[in-house]
Amino acid sequence: MYIKVLILVLSICFATGCFHRRHYSWSKNPDSPYQGVATSSFKDLKGNESALFYQSMGTQFFNQNELSKARNCFSNAVKLDSKLYWSWFYLGLMDINNSAGYEYLKKSAGIKPDFAPNYYWMAYYQCRMYQDQKAIVLFKKYLKLAKNQRQEKDRLGLAEEVLKELLSGQEGEFLKEIRQL
Repeated sequence: MYIKVLILVLSICFATGCFHRRHYSWSKNPDSPYQGVATSSFKDLKGNESALFYQSMGTQFFNQNELSKARNCFSNAVKLDSKLYWSWFYLGLMDINNSAGYEYLKKSAGIKPDFAPNYYWMAYYQCRMYQDQKAIVLFKKYLKLAKNQRQEKDRLGLAEEVLKELLSGQEGEFLKEIRQL
């Protein structure tokens, strides 16, 4: 199923020029400011396929730092399929400095409890809010889940350092940096 959706999305993107055009043409309609040619031909997709399309487009916009467009796509994705943990995760990242972001990350973790990045960013948020005991629990969970994941190697060291500082009760350079951002 996912392979079919991926092939469908890729073939449509190649056909519409999504991969070789950096800028998209968006409608000026204030009721749907991000509904444009890039998405208008996808209205016929069924249920989950449409949600996965929005998630895929949201990821592309996020990677291009077009966060408003990414937020719209991820919001549409979770409206169509509330089990898309990646969409909840990205919504959480975009709002990491407020409670809404934390709630999005919790939703993502509820759907995919073994997805380590959720716990890192929830711990990060708790550090920012000076909720050190909650951050300790979340960093420990993150470290347990992420220890054998290659893609997490860069965050692992930082998480270990921040956890050491939290456990010592002394705010060191790593914890200060998180709280000052």
